[in-house]
Amino acid sequence: MSHSPSPLQIATKIHFYLMRELGQGIDVEKMLKHPRYARDVLLVCDACTGTELAQLAVQYRSARDLYKRLDQRQATTPPGHAAHPTEWSKDTTGFGLSRPMDETGPATGHDVGPDAGQPADTPRRSWFSRWRNSR
Repeated sequence: MSHSPSPLQIATKIHFYLMRELGQGIDVEKMLKHPRYARDVLLVCDACTGTELAQLAVQYRSARDLYKRLDQRQATTPPGHAAHPTEWSKDTTGFGLSRPMDETGPATGHDVGPDAGQPADTPRRSWFSRWRNSR
């Protein structure tokens, strides 16, 4: 998937091109927040035929529409329910995906305790066998 510029990036380019072509820039933040101001800026860009401003106006409109569709899609997704890559991870708490434990125990590598200094291929001892051997 190719990277398409955001409306902010395109509006910033428009600002600098208008500074160079007309000696007057735009208020980028106002362009992003106020549709009427954006419409007026884009009409000026459309009028500058033969320059990159006309192309930037087309890019801005398509990027704006794309971001609107993405915002609408996100608004329909209930909060706190992200899509998960596997079936076993669908019922998580939202604090990150958990993974099923394998036979050797957690995959963190940060174990502490009596078996922590042993090589990885050494079988782990249960608490009961350690307790029984200590008596």
